Amino acid sequence: MSSRKVIVGLMALLASLGAVASGNPAPTADWLLGTWVLCEDPDSSPKDSLQFNADGTGLVIRAKGNVEFLHKHSGQSVSLLANANGYAIPIELSSSPGFDKLLLHSDKTGNTASYVRSDSPQAGSCSIK
Repeated sequence: MSSRKVIVGLMALLASLGAVASGNPAPTADWLLGTWVLCEDPDSSPKDSLQFNADGTGLVIRAKGNVEFLHKHSGQSVSLLANANGYAIPIELSSSPGFDKLLLHSDKTGNTASYVRSDSPQAGSCSIK
């Protein structure tokens, strides 16, 4: 095979990879900020919301009272450190590939709950109201 064919083949491969990668554009740095509502939960947890603030703080908003947390994110990983009655509780979430859902996996049940932005069209079709 000539080096020209190899180069043309590599260019075609890179072009196709670029097309696939452009299907999920990188999110803006502030994609997480705002309020996310519990949308689907196979474990039937009480409805709550997660409010992410720009300064790295946040709130779990629920009927029984709010819980403060600190948050950070990198790529699709979102880490919370919640203050539950003086105890620091680590919570790990992940984003969907399109950064339009936050996923919370339960090691206890094996189920995954999902949150969507409160201002998203997806919020209207949630099973949890």
